[in-house]
Amino acid sequence: FHTDTVEIECHSYFDSVSTKNTSYALLGSMKDPVFGTSEAGFYSQFRLSLAGQSFGVNPVLDSLVLQLSVANYYGDTTVFQTAHVYQLTDSLSREASYYNHSSVAYDVVDHANSYQFRPRPRTSMNVVGTDTIRHAIIRIPLSAALGEYLMNLDSVDYIQPDYFKNSFKGLFVTCEPVSQPGAITSINITDNTNTLLQLYYHNAATPDKPMRYDYYVTSSEVYFNHIDHDYTQGSAEFVDQLINDNADAGKQTVYLQTMGGVRTYIYMPNLEHWTDSLEGSYIVVNEAKLVLPVAESSADSVFRLPSKFVLLGFNSDSTTYLLPDYYEGDNYFGGTYISSEQAVVFRISEYLQSMISKKKENYGISFGINGAGYNAYRMIVNGPETPQENKMRVEVTYSIVSE
Repeated sequence: FHTDTVEIECHSYFDSVSTKNTSYALLGSMKDPVFGTSEAGFYSQFRLSLAGQSFGVNPVLDSLVLQLSVANYYGDTTVFQTAHVYQLTDSLSREASYYNHSSVAYDVVDHANSYQFRPRPRTSMNVVGTDTIRHAIIRIPLSAALGEYLMNLDSVDYIQPDYFKNSFKGLFVTCEPVSQPGAITSINITDNTNTLLQLYYHNAATPDKPMRYDYYVTSSEVYFNHIDHDYTQGSAEFVDQLINDNADAGKQTVYLQTMGGVRTYIYMPNLEHWTDSLEGSYIVVNEAKLVLPVAESSADSVFRLPSKFVLLGFNSDSTTYLLPDYYEGDNYFGGTYISSEQAVVFRISEYLQSMISKKKENYGISFGINGAGYNAYRMIVNGPETPQENKMRVEVTYSIVSE
């Protein structure tokens, strides 16, 4: 037998994700006509590039620059971003958990002095002084006060890395809200060749001999992304469902956003009743597909579609688990955007079988975008009762057997 009329209830909900030591740091701001405004920044410790550094007799600061290695971007990179860089006054902890909404105390002095930049992610060659950097970068000049602070630290701080991190606890790097689309840039923060805090100096006795000392970030340092969302600036339909908590609106449209943004709850309420009238017979699920069509409003935008998605089952305490179909591998499970179908498709045969057979309690599933802690993506999905032809649905092929 075959059916594609399985009852589905769904609605979007606000998410929270761990952003500690993720693959990328995020920086920038974007204004989305549907999702409102998002600002991304990161907190990070820094490491000495060389222990035992001495700046010599009567060192003179030339400049201090924060250089960031651009890995990816999302949105409109032609819009100027306004950067702010603050010195932390509280330490980051390796034992602590950090999420998209976490924050750490910092001094209010903006060492970037509201520096404006465009990300330029496709510029693969940059000339900096006498160096040619064959990589997309962002360079943010910082204040002389911060440079002199680093240069005037006690000599023991440059011998013991832990002492240095105690004296210089790190930086909070962020951008202020934009009034145009804008973009979020993914920063390869552990790229020690291109992501560096660079201190340029010379000695009074040899003013024509410029020198540089670098600080950088490795996986041993603590860093995390901090995201601020202002969803009140989103579309009326988005605000109605997410902020006004109108779950019924999910019948028409649901939403996905990374950065601790938005996920979608999907529930099939009648699965455990499929066998009620069979009187001794059983249902065997041959194949079940969850089809999640992309809304037309997602496709024609500077905010390009994500390619990889996640689907998790809910436990009774709202924790999640990997569906049994996940363990069959990506080729079977799915979860990638299929452009020819304009949809994301998951095989959930084993999951559906466990619900129909009442071997596991049905608390619904969670649908989201992969890499929610370090990617900047969003997508709009047709609900099961959308007026669009391509609706959210579950396609099931099954057999009825007597034993």
